[in-house]
Amino acid sequence: MTLINNKNEIYKLLVEKIYSRCQQIQSENERSVMRVNCIKKILSRRTYDVELLKKRLDKHGDNWRSVPMVTPQARGKPEQKRRGPKPKSIPNATDLSAEIEHKTFRKSRKERVKKQHQQQTELGPTTSTHQ
Repeated sequence: MTLINNKNEIYKLLVEKIYSRCQQIQSENERSVMRVNCIKKILSRRTYDVELLKKRLDKHGDNWRSVPMVTPQARGKPEQKRRGPKPKSIPNATDLSAEIEHKTFRKSRKERVKKQHQQQTELGPTTSTHQ
């Protein structure tokens, strides 16, 4: 009897997992359909605007039809490499010392300002024209 109950519980668990996955897929599908409808709306608005602009230019007697059409070139690199995720490795002390030897690091603004302030105080007070 316990074997049957155990099988029934396993069956129920699997059915619940399948059902939850079906709900996830359904929500993803609904989002995709909404996006497609949004894009259709954007495209129809664009075609409407283009037709309106054509009629308006023709109404004003503009010579836009005789001007050659030039397609805009894509900006940026045509084949841009995609960067993968950053590695999650933690550098150890030997890696950091090797990096310091090969690279020159710029100090933070706070450290630079502190150094400038120290140099100014070593030179002594500056004479001010304001009295």
